[in-house]
Amino acid sequence: MGNSYEIEYEKDIREIKQLGITPEWAFNSKVRDSDLILPLPFIHRPCLGARILVRSYVRRYLSPIYKEVNDWIQEHRERASHLLLCSIIYTEEFMTQYLDHLLVALYKSIGEKENKVVMKNIPLCVKYLGRYCPPAGYGPLIL
Repeated sequence: MGNSYEIEYEKDIREIKQLGITPEWAFNSKVRDSDLILPLPFIHRPCLGARILVRSYVRRYLSPIYKEVNDWIQEHRERASHLLLCSIIYTEEFMTQYLDHLLVALYKSIGEKENKVVMKNIPLCVKYLGRYCPPAGYGPLIL
């Protein structure tokens, strides 16, 4: 879908590709995509079209994820933690505008001890969020 999006809206994203706009979290290109080790099933950073596409929809499903990640049904927690992790990987620095509610949801579920999948995914969410929102005056967190 991301490749199709890039083909369909080629004129709109041409400037981003040609100018090689480096986001602020890349710290003057000292942090490269190759430095970012993503969890499976990701082999590399998602293409620009896919990232733009997910960004356009993420706001619609974040509220239910916040509720599901703290649900009492384990299966719902697992799926929500997977979706949250994937959303952070796709949306990158765009996710920082939702930190007020996102951090509360992560805080409530960080102490999960019953479910191994959630125990693994929630700290990864925090780790990847930290890459895109470093403390003021500091460079990005190197993973």
